[in-house]
Amino acid sequence: MDSDLNIHVNGEDSYRVEVSGWDAKENFFVEKTVLEWKPDDKKSILLRADIRPNCIVFVRLLQPMATAASFPIVYEALTSAEKDDAGTARVSLERLRPRANYKETLSDGLSAARVA
Repeated sequence: MDSDLNIHVNGEDSYRVEVSGWDAKENFFVEKTVLEWKPDDKKSILLRADIRPNCIVFVRLLQPMATAASFPIVYEALTSAEKDDAGTARVSLERLRPRANYKETLSDGLSAARVA
């Protein structure tokens, strides 16, 4: 969402964020919006950009009085609903975690085999 828009952050479960990534036409986008963090670690955002389901987006917390830089966190956009009258769609997010590389997986398997 545009920084000129008034976005209401209500309570402890909403955070101002900057979202970036590549849209459905492979164009890079950056938007400011609100991240809603619900119980059971469910997160969602409202986006104007048209994105593909299961694409990767980067979410960076915007802190008005931050003393240190905040780094973006990588999320997978799980669902993208139809746009509302304001031109935004609610997108559910799931945080991505780094996967172990082949060598780490192999060494873990060998360690387990020695113990067994």
